[in-house]
Amino acid sequence: MTRQHAWAHGGRLCSLLTLVLVLVALLATSGSLWGCADRQAEPQPDDGTQAATTETQGNTDADDADAGDAQDGSESGGTGTTATGIDTRDADFAVDPERTEWNFEPSQTKTVYLTFDDGPSYNTQEVLDILDRYGIKATFFVTNINPEYAHMIKECYERGHTIGLHTYSHDYEQVYASVDAYWEDLGQIGELVREQIGYVPCFIRFPGGSSNTISANYTPGIMTQLSQDVVDAGYQYFDWDASCGDGADHTADELVDATMADTSYGYQNIVFLAHDGAGKDTTVEALPRMIEYFQEEGYEFAPIDRDTCVPHHGIGN
Repeated sequence: MTRQHAWAHGGRLCSLLTLVLVLVALLATSGSLWGCADRQAEPQPDDGTQAATTETQGNTDADDADAGDAQDGSESGGTGTTATGIDTRDADFAVDPERTEWNFEPSQTKTVYLTFDDGPSYNTQEVLDILDRYGIKATFFVTNINPEYAHMIKECYERGHTIGLHTYSHDYEQVYASVDAYWEDLGQIGELVREQIGYVPCFIRFPGGSSNTISANYTPGIMTQLSQDVVDAGYQYFDWDASCGDGADHTADELVDATMADTSYGYQNIVFLAHDGAGKDTTVEALPRMIEYFQEEGYEFAPIDRDTCVPHHGIGN
């Protein structure tokens, strides 16, 4: 081999060695970058705490499932749940004869409690959609007037609204025929609601309100007795502070005007009566404007709970 060939051969070896070194360096660099990407993809604690120790990393799949159940709220309703996935309203809102203390003092926040009676019906779905659009939770005092819509009770509940008991038959002559007749009706609507949401709520509304006098046509003095008996049994009856007047037939414009007139006194808390029953189409039409009116007046919205200031009318029978 000539000296020139040796130099050429040596040059090729040097070039090959250089190429190998470059490839090794590139692979090492790539590995380092991939490692950063993996670490960046890992979820980081949002409170600045360190990652879990090897002891906590040894949780079983069952533990992971329990942690998944213990979310702060559901997507539809934002209601709290326990570690076993049970809605906290189940325990708090269920009728309990041991819990007879109620709030009769208004909160410090201007609050409207929208309540809807006589549903569910074909109008309930649209009412729910309007409430969703405004991000509002309300209360539905339900009946069995339209049995084909009973499933909407569960839909209302799962969207985060409070369920109350109104009446099963909504037949005044039947409901107020006697004290026993009222309790039979209340038991029927309570069982229907239990089938839909898993418990019997403590919140009720008398047909016609506690101040109704039509009940005297069937059983004199029945409201005086029932108003005490239901509380002793662990229920609480909610009358209302104001109404849109949709108990009778009115146009949407008239309902909005009535809402403004009936709330002009400026109460701090307002339990507001409306209806989502069949035939209340103008209530659905007026609802967005009623909501916007309350918003303009500086009110927040909330569903009834055990801390809500309870409105009671004067007993008329």
